[in-house]
Amino acid sequence: MIKQGFSVGLIFFLASIARADAGSVPMLIRAAMAGDAAQVKALVEQGVDPNSPNEKGLTPLMIASVTGKVEIVKYLIEKKVDLNAKDEKGLTALIAAATRGNTAVVVALLSAGADVNAKSTQGVTALGAAAVGGHLEVAKALVKGGADLKIKAINGMTPLGLASIGNKADVVDFLKASGGE
Repeated sequence: MIKQGFSVGLIFFLASIARADAGSVPMLIRAAMAGDAAQVKALVEQGVDPNSPNEKGLTPLMIASVTGKVEIVKYLIEKKVDLNAKDEKGLTALIAAATRGNTAVVVALLSAGADVNAKSTQGVTALGAAAVGGHLEVAKALVKGGADLKIKAINGMTPLGLASIGNKADVVDFLKASGGE
């Protein structure tokens, strides 16, 4: 059940990025979405706030994280953006990156101090998102970064439970070996 609900949430998250009218999306977010690092840098240097969200609460860091734009993520980290900002569904940049299996982004965010145990409105952490998606390398990075294996989503499932219902055997084995329940 959480898998479906979480997947639907991800679909809405990605759809909100894709369908946004060009006039309503701040230029910095459009540049991050396009992966245009030069434009992102130019806009920030011109004084555009790198923390400014769109109408859904999505920040440039979230957009760059979910789309795997490591160069932009690292630049925004250097600019001291809010690593733990949440959109209207409670998703952080780390949860977004974990959802898509963007290991390099996850590592960069963890190294910069992102909250490894932040929860979405559904109670899903980055580790839970990685488990649902079957992203083993992301799960390993998150556990190494201190992810709590016992945090439960609102349906009462731990990351191990989420990986189990998704038949993600390699992630299940890893989480069990790491002490997950």
